[in-house]
Amino acid sequence: MDSTSRDKGVRTRVYHITFYDHDNSAYIQFLGCNLSCLGCIRKRYLWDHHIENIDQAIDAKTAIRTLTLGELEDILRKAVDVLGLRRAVLGGGEPTSDPSFCQIIEILGELGLSISILTNGYELDRVLGCIPPKTLIELSIKSIDSTKYSLYTGGGDLNKVLKNFEMLLNTQLNVVVETILIPQFNDVDDIEKLAMYIAGKDPGIPLIIDEYIPVPQTPWGRPSRESLLDAYRRARKYLHIVIVRSSYPEFHTSKKLGNTLILYPSSQIR
Repeated sequence: MDSTSRDKGVRTRVYHITFYDHDNSAYIQFLGCNLSCLGCIRKRYLWDHHIENIDQAIDAKTAIRTLTLGELEDILRKAVDVLGLRRAVLGGGEPTSDPSFCQIIEILGELGLSISILTNGYELDRVLGCIPPKTLIELSIKSIDSTKYSLYTGGGDLNKVLKNFEMLLNTQLNVVVETILIPQFNDVDDIEKLAMYIAGKDPGIPLIIDEYIPVPQTPWGRPSRESLLDAYRRARKYLHIVIVRSSYPEFHTSKKLGNTLILYPSSQIR
C-alpha cells in the first residue's frame, strides 16, 4: 500500500508525540494496552514526563484525541522537513495493539525513518510480517516468574511472551530485553534468573534493567542504588551488555541530553 491508496481518515491510537533534539527522534505514544500492569507509568504520567514544565506546556484540561493516519503522516513529515527527524520510537500504552499498526509502520518507512518499538510482546506474532528488518524491538519481560508475571500484568501469560521472544531470534530484527527491578516483588534474584534465561538463547542480547517508579495504589517503593548495582553485577555474569536506567547519578550521564519538544498535542514546531 502506498500513500495514495491509504485511507488517511483511519483513526490510530496515537495520542501524544514528542521530539528529542539530541538524537533527532520522535517518541510516538499509543493509547491503551492489551495488559493491565499494576505499575504502569501511565497511571502517574499521561504525557511524556521528560517535558520541562509539563503543566505549562500542555494544559491540564487538554482532551485526549487520537490522530488519523493522515494527521500522523502530516505531523511526522513536517518534523522531518523542519527538525530533521530521523528516528521514530513507538511506545506505550502498547503500539502493537493498534489495529492500524502496520499502516503506521508503512508511513514511517516512506519517510525514511529508522524504527524502535517498545512492546510487551503479546501481539508480536500478529504484526511481525510488517516490521522491516533491522528494526529495534525492546521487549519488556516484567518477570521471568510466571506467577509474578501474571499478577503484575493483570493475568498475562508469560509463556506467550517467551514464545514470541524466541520467534524474534529467528528474524533480522534487533532485539533488546527490558525488565523492572521492583523491591520485594521482581527483585535481584528474579533479574538474575531472567539474565540466565536470555543467556541460554544468546548472551549477546542486551538486557535493560529499569528502576521501578512508584505509582499510585501499588505497595512497592523505589529500589535502592545498592540493589540496582547488585542486579547489574549478577546479570553481567551471563550477558555481554547490561544497562541500568535509573535516576541515581551513577547510572546516567550528567550531560543534558538536549530539548524535548511537543509535536502533538499543542505543537511547539515553529
